[in-house]
Amino acid sequence: MAKNNRKARRAWAAARKKHIKRGCITILEYLHDHDCGIYSAERICTCNPDRVLKDDKGRVLARIEGAGFYDPLELAEGA
Repeated sequence: MAKNNRKARRAWAAARKKHIKRGCITILEYLHDHDCGIYSAERICTCNPDRVLKDDKGRVLARIEGAGFYDPLELAEGA
């Protein structure tokens, strides 16, 4: 499981680097499980959501499964 998770995290990082560019619109979606804690009062992810990157027309650019819990600061690394 850990190797698959690591592989998925690397794939997610590569997809972000490839598709998220300055001046371009990229839509990011996290597809949480229905019983995930993100929908509770704690608002903490307890599932392993699928991550989807889409272009401005809604076409899927990348879909990564199994990259781990949702971290709201995940995309703030360059800020």
